[in-house]
Amino acid sequence: MAKFEFKKDTKKETKKPRPVKKTEISKPQETYDPMKTTQKVEKDLETKVEKRRVGRPKTGRKSYQTVRLQKSTVIKINALENALGITTQDETVDQAIDRVINNLTTDEKRGYDLWLEMFKKKDSK
Repeated sequence: MAKFEFKKDTKKETKKPRPVKKTEISKPQETYDPMKTTQKVEKDLETKVEKRRVGRPKTGRKSYQTVRLQKSTVIKINALENALGITTQDETVDQAIDRVINNLTTDEKRGYDLWLEMFKKKDSK
């Protein structure tokens, strides 16, 4: 059997590195201009329109407390809400309470103010 011989010189000659192409450096399309950026931000602030958020408000804006009502009372509140075109039950109850407060006598009004002040102080603690 013949002995296999490796020829190292021929392998090195056949494998030559590919030539590297020259890479051209591109110029930026736009450069940073602080005055232009400031004007853009001011323009955006002027045209920005407040969008009304849907759903429950973030914590801290309003405080909620559970109130238990009978089903018949809730039905009356919903009927008033639809009849008067009010969007929420809270607004319906608030309007009803305002109407009751406006119809109080002076003695009832004084008692209401005292109780309201006491409850506000108690709530703030």
